[in-house]
Amino acid sequence: MPSYIGASGTFSLMKNLNLEKVFRTIVLEAPVSRAEISRLTGLNKVTVSNCVKDLLATGLVDEEGVVSADNGRPPTMLMLSKSFGVIIGMEISAMATMVVITDLRGQIVEKPVTDPRVYSPKECLDYLDEMVRYCREKYADTTAGVVGIGLAMPMNYNQLQMPDDRPALPDWKNVDAYEMLNEHFEDIPVEVLSTCAAGAIGEVHFGDADINASLAYLHSSMKLKMDIYQGEETFSSYGSFMGRLGHVMMNTGDGKYEQLDNFASMKYIVDSLYDDKTSPYDAALDIIRRAKYNDPEVEAAVDRMLEYLAVAIYNVVELFNPATICLAGFLGQIIDRGFLDKLCSKVEKLAAPGYPVRERLICSKLGLFGVAFGCISWIRDNMISYQFE
Repeated sequence: MPSYIGASGTFSLMKNLNLEKVFRTIVLEAPVSRAEISRLTGLNKVTVSNCVKDLLATGLVDEEGVVSADNGRPPTMLMLSKSFGVIIGMEISAMATMVVITDLRGQIVEKPVTDPRVYSPKECLDYLDEMVRYCREKYADTTAGVVGIGLAMPMNYNQLQMPDDRPALPDWKNVDAYEMLNEHFEDIPVEVLSTCAAGAIGEVHFGDADINASLAYLHSSMKLKMDIYQGEETFSSYGSFMGRLGHVMMNTGDGKYEQLDNFASMKYIVDSLYDDKTSPYDAALDIIRRAKYNDPEVEAAVDRMLEYLAVAIYNVVELFNPATICLAGFLGQIIDRGFLDKLCSKVEKLAAPGYPVRERLICSKLGLFGVAFGCISWIRDNMISYQFE
């Protein structure tokens, strides 16, 4: 029988894998007992107890009270520590910059920030420097202070070459964001994600999506983008609306053709109602406000956009048949202002008879901060690799 202890340190690898299993179970199931962790993970009780001992020693996990038992000693419940430190989650979109700061449990500890500026690399570093200094001072009594920083951007900006001549964030073209941030914050774990990958992760951890089911996450600050979440993994496109899926050409009616992801998007509504002198961020907030009061001009523009969005969603259904389709970002906020029922009706006309669109199509309840929450989830999910390297 081969040994698990090899020259390359396989025993240590197995220990960390077990730690990850136990930690992740606490993340998802807390409050949870050692016995329940053993049942859910398939690890024996001794292994679970040893892992919990290590997690308690690092301060990642707390023991919090007991629950009643029918017989025998009541089990002690385990939860993530509130006093381990804070995580900074940031999204830089084509419209604005959003920031959320939480504890390890995902509880917001500072007022979320929406800044209408689209941060350049220097502005991003300056802001994060300020936040790190602030959090280290305010949360100096925590175990780790600033636990990590997660940043999400419209594309994979840890690539040096952008495939688009008109990138969503021109100031970041040819900037390796991952390398830049990790060199600058040498003592803090930093991760860089694509917008939709982060948003999908945020939705399954903090939103209404089921972590055990498939999710199509559609996000639009300007153009429509998508990520598929399934089996605890995300599948992102390199471009906009899932690559070629969004490159269906739509006749604009004036002899020109454009990609579907330009039509089924926030960009289409903004361009329909505002000129170039109005910033996309101000336009989006004004549209959300006007939609709340049933502004007829906004309703007409959104209704036209819904025709294209229904086609996009139909394509998603036909190709992936996800358990949930979540609309997020500024577009999700608009649809959630009384347009979801109309959208469902349009999709029903396209989809196969009996397709449960009204059960599967939702708007994110995380507002404009779902992507930032996803950055926090990603940092938290990788905590074992940071603490037990």
